[in-house]
Amino acid sequence: MAMTAALLPIPATLSSASAEPEEEGSAAPLVVDRITPDAIGEDSTLRVAGEVTNTTGETVEDVTVRMRYSRHPFTSRDELDKFATGEDWQPNASGPDEEFDGELVPDGTLEYSLSTPVEDLGLSSYGVYPMIIEAVDGDGDTLGAQYTFLPYTADSDEDDVPSVDLAWVWPLMDDPQRADDDTFLSGDLHDSVGAGGRLGRLLESGAQVPLSFEAGDEDLIEELGLDEAEEAEEAPAENATAEDDADSATPEEDEGDEDENGEDTEGSDEEGGAPPARTEGIPVTWAVDPSTLDDILRMATAEHEVIEDLLTDPAEEPVRHTRDPNTAAQVWLREAREVLAADTVVASPYANTDLAALLRNDMDSDAQASLRLGQEALARSLGLSADDRFAVPAEGIMEENVQELFTENGAYRFLLNEEAVPPASWISTTPTAQAPLPASGDGAEGEEPYALVSDSGLTDVLSMPSWEPGESTLALQRFAAETAMIAGESTGDERVVIAAPEPGWDPSPEFAAGVLDATDSLPWLSPERLDRVELSEAEDREETRKGLTYPDHAYGDELSSTYLGQIEDVGRDVRLFNSILVGDSDPFRPALVRLESVYWRDREAMAGATRSLVGRSVQSRREDVRVIPGDPVTLASSTGTTGVLVANDLEDEAVYVYLSLYSENSERLSIGEYTHHFEIAPGARTTVYVPLSARINGSTNVQVSLQNAAGEPISSQDTVIQVNATGLGTQALMISGIGLLILIAALAPRALRKWARKQAAKANATATAAKDGDGDGDGDGDGTEESEATEDAEAKAEGTGTAEPAEPGERGSEAPGADETSTEAGSGEGTDTPREAEPHTPAGTEPDGESRPDGSGAGK
Repeated sequence: MAMTAALLPIPATLSSASAEPEEEGSAAPLVVDRITPDAIGEDSTLRVAGEVTNTTGETVEDVTVRMRYSRHPFTSRDELDKFATGEDWQPNASGPDEEFDGELVPDGTLEYSLSTPVEDLGLSSYGVYPMIIEAVDGDGDTLGAQYTFLPYTADSDEDDVPSVDLAWVWPLMDDPQRADDDTFLSGDLHDSVGAGGRLGRLLESGAQVPLSFEAGDEDLIEELGLDEAEEAEEAPAENATAEDDADSATPEEDEGDEDENGEDTEGSDEEGGAPPARTEGIPVTWAVDPSTLDDILRMATAEHEVIEDLLTDPAEEPVRHTRDPNTAAQVWLREAREVLAADTVVASPYANTDLAALLRNDMDSDAQASLRLGQEALARSLGLSADDRFAVPAEGIMEENVQELFTENGAYRFLLNEEAVPPASWISTTPTAQAPLPASGDGAEGEEPYALVSDSGLTDVLSMPSWEPGESTLALQRFAAETAMIAGESTGDERVVIAAPEPGWDPSPEFAAGVLDATDSLPWLSPERLDRVELSEAEDREETRKGLTYPDHAYGDELSSTYLGQIEDVGRDVRLFNSILVGDSDPFRPALVRLESVYWRDREAMAGATRSLVGRSVQSRREDVRVIPGDPVTLASSTGTTGVLVANDLEDEAVYVYLSLYSENSERLSIGEYTHHFEIAPGARTTVYVPLSARINGSTNVQVSLQNAAGEPISSQDTVIQVNATGLGTQALMISGIGLLILIAALAPRALRKWARKQAAKANATATAAKDGDGDGDGDGDGTEESEATEDAEAKAEGTGTAEPAEPGERGSEAPGADETSTEAGSGEGTDTPREAEPHTPAGTEPDGESRPDGSGAGK
């Protein structure tokens, strides 16, 4: 059903002066600020108030504000839609008016107020009647007009007014806000969680009680347990699911008292329903995207980066700003934990994943991961579990394979829109929200799957603008008219209508609070809890809707195979990174699932830039596990050892890696045995000692890489260690030096003997010179002593010391060596025959025959 803005197009018969203002935010020519009551009866007084602004640019005179209406109600919701466009028939009955004499200058305003007893309008019966409020000048030209509605209950008793049950699905969802875990694509979410932000307003209006968005003095991170991962992991166990609660309840406990709206205040009337905790206001079912809650949690608890403008130049690294943990996010989580615990909570897949596209492209594991991540994120952020009986497919449509996936995870109630389960072609009224679905997969035992279909007309009404003056009033009047039309349709059966705004719903506080108040105050509406809406028995069921339908346009809307292939490329890098992590950690899985959101269907440029960010982040994290390059290695011998330093700069993950080294020339340099695989704690480093052996001198490169258990390198580039072998040249020098020492040792004795002879000859010459100086010429005495000195010197030169001592009793005899020495000495002096030796005391002895201290003397 087509919907229009609050200031609707004016028919061609009206003056152009009554058209919408051209610029957004500029004043409308006619504003309706108030229509009371929203549902009129025969005894009521209708009041309409607002203001007129002269937007023509010229002065106008004698302005009149008047009401026109019809005494015939709409017969169908289609008629109501056509009238809202301003292009259908025009009512001709005149109502109250107010005249203003004089001039109205450009941009001047006039306040008006119209009132009339309802009985004077001549309305015939229960129904919705058309009404136009318009302003005209003195010439009858229309300055502005607003098309709205009069729901009329006639003079019936309130119990006789037709009614319909209305169940609310209240969204707390946002688009994916992060690339990797620490990088936010914008600062929008920071503003959204504050008191005046979109999510802050939705939380407070859905709670229907004032919330405190003040942080106070307490440490919210500690108070909420957000700094303790163990508490987050234990949350699902501590906060049992609705089904667990039901299993533990006895039949007597399940039967509680009813409140004034007929609500069961102490228990649920069906198995699996969690007892509500809400004590006031209209029951709502909170539809959350776990990814949004995960984003808020990250923003609340950790320092993070916000990108300034991702699309400025996608090829370059964007500008980043570091932000501290956000206090507003902490407060929002504190309030959300208390508020959502009072109502039913249902959850979409993580980041509203495009499950249809994933399953069509055989990415089943990613589809399963989106459901698992959703459960985990909800437990971490809010400390509770969603009601897993409900499934919330993206955009309210699904194929049978998507239904089967949800069914395998325990769901059998599917929140869909009217495209997925259209009304039957023969029906002219609004069918009830429940519709049976074909059984699929192994779901909850004994439970028949069924759809809970939201009303598309109400969804459109809730999307009407409500921020500019008068817009909220007209939107609330349209909501009353739509629900009154549904209630007035004669179907004969009890029906439930589901009001489900779009995921990005951004109503004004006045409108959001107004529709919930209207649910309670309008006599034709009865509030209903969604978890109590059941499928009727088969024999009582009227087939008012077609079967599960996947619209033709939905195929073209899905994420393309090309795009998903690019995500798989990033996924391969993620798999390689995960392969070195200790345990089953998969830190980039949420980032990949966020890239698979339906949000990216019509945002190609933004999707590509975000995907590139994730890819660069994966590469950067892989490079945090690295070999730290060292200085070139020099071997001082044929063997040696070098240390390879391996670092794990990851803050939260321990890694288990395989170290691989190979020589580029194994004939020149070989590598011995070393520790090939080892674990490194987060932020730690370790050194691996590697033995090296060189056969030939020279420089050889050793390639060093880190690998996973399958032998896949985790970095695109290896580290190179240059090894210089110089030890073989040193050995050659040592060998040459040893040879030189041997040569010197061999030649030294000969040189010494030669020197000794020279010294002996010199001593002999000195002795001869002394003898010649005596002048006695007898040839004895001094000559004998000279001979003995010569013999002693030669004996020392030969290394034999002095002559052998004489045998005892051979006094005055000489050793044989002495004769030889004397002969040599004599011959050295040129004598022809040896002279007879004179008796003498052997060298080295004292006159008494005792040995000298050196032991060289002879006996007496």
